[in-house]
Parts: sequence; C-alpha cells; structure tokens
Amino acid sequence: MTIPPVPTTPTSTPPAATPQARPDRTLRTVLLAVGSVLIAAVLVLGVVQYAQATTGEDESGAFTVADPFDTLVVDTSAVTVSVRYDDSRDTALVDFDSDGSPLRFQHTVNGERLEVSVRSRGWWPFGGLTGLNAHPKLEIVLPGSLEPVALDVETSAGEVDAAGDFTAVSVDSSAGEVTLSGSADSLDLSTSAGSITGTDLDVTGAVTSETSAGSTTLRFVSLPSSMRVEAAAGDVRVALPDGEYEIRTDTAVGSVVQGLRSTPGAARVYSFETSAGDVTLEQASR
Repeated sequence: MTIPPVPTTPTSTPPAATPQARPDRTLRTVLLAVGSVLIAAVLVLGVVQYAQATTGEDESGAFTVADPFDTLVVDTSAVTVSVRYDDSRDTALVDFDSDGSPLRFQHTVNGERLEVSVRSRGWWPFGGLTGLNAHPKLEIVLPGSLEPVALDVETSAGEVDAAGDFTAVSVDSSAGEVTLSGSADSLDLSTSAGSITGTDLDVTGAVTSETSAGSTTLRFVSLPSSMRVEAAAGDVRVALPDGEYEIRTDTAVGSVVQGLRSTPGAARVYSFETSAGDVTLEQASR
C-alpha cells in the first residue's frame, strides 16, 4: 500500500529584528565635558572669591568728609549703623570697624549725597565664615552745621540707631532693630525681622511703618500729617499728643486699647493694623 506523502507546511522566516537605536554617545560625551568644565570654573571662581574675602586688606578706619552734602545714603550688610550729630565737628566723620569680618567699605560724595557702603566681598558664601563671630560697626557723625540732612538707610542685617534732626527719613532693615529719635519732615520705616522704636519724634509730614515680625513703639511730641502703622506679627504701641485726628484700627488676632480721642472726618487720619498682635494707643504730652 502506498502512503501518500504528508504535505509539509512551509515555515515562515521570522523578520529580522530591527536594530535598537543606540544613544548618541557623542552628544552625551560633549554634555559631560561641558558640565565638567562649568563645575570646574565655578569651583575655581569660588576659590578665588574665598581667597579675596579671607586675605583682603582690613578696610577699617576713621575718615573725614570735608565736602558738603544734604543727603546721607547708607547701604550695609550685617553691620550695626549709628548716625548722630556733633556740634563740635566741622566735618563729617565716617568710622568703620570691621571687627575682622571680610567686608568691603566705600564712601564717596556724589553731588550732594554722601554714599556709604559696607558689603561682603564677592558672592561666594564661604567667604563669610571668617567673620561669623564678628560684630562690625559703622558710626557716622555729622557736623551740626549740616543739620538737617535727608537720611536713607538700607541694611540686610544689623541694628540701626539714628538721632537728630533730619528731612526725609527712610530706613529699610531686613533683620535688625531700628531706633530713632529727633525730628523729621517724614518717616518711612520698614523691617522684616526686628522691632521699631521711636522716641521724642517731631514729624510734620507723613509717617509709614511696616514690620513683618517685631513690635513697633512710637512716641510723638507733635502731630504728623498722616500715619499708617502695620505689623504682621507683633504689637503696636503709639503715643500721640491730643489733637484733631481720626483713628482707625484693625487687628485680626489681638486686642485694641484706644486711649485717644478720635475725631471722625478730621484732616489727619491715623491707621493702625496688625495681623497678630495688640494695638495700644495712648496719650503723650506735647
């Protein structure tokens, strides 16, 4: 008997595997090389900045300023600032004591402005390690013949103490206590972390005061034309002479003690506002 052959099913040849795309090693190599160069450049620049900060000359010293000016501008970082008048002086004195901190000190008269600057050397943060325990100070003594001058102080960290007669006064402190006394045409005060204290204030113009974290205490011997005092977290205490003014108060979390007589519709409007803190308004003698 003849057995017919079994038909065979042709087997299909599997398609050739598509080769996987390989990463572009050239591009990766280039990126790694560029990144390495940038990192090395930053490190080298950092070493240079650190060397400049730690080996730079100490710029402490007392300097006299004979040129006349009507505005004092102070720009500092981590320095205690003091400004006052001295009738016995004929020229201004700028006295800087770095106390070993790596700080750069400059002062110059531009037009009618005496500009004083105390800043860190460079931007490299480790340069400040050598001055962690230091307490640098900047004292500016003005001759009485210049009184009053305009005062503009900006500091990132450090106390500010100013006394005397001024025209426009502006103080902006990121972290530090602000203490004022004397007279001014206007006051513009601001601190992010620190208290504001003003005593025997004789201000004819507008008063603004803002604190983010800290108390505000102001005692006036005269009546400003307007006033706005705000505190995000801190108490507000203000003493004013008797007079015609409208008092407005607002506090989200805190109490209000109003010991002053308010006259609705008065030309002078004084507003006091806290987000978390007490407001105390009290009588002050003229």
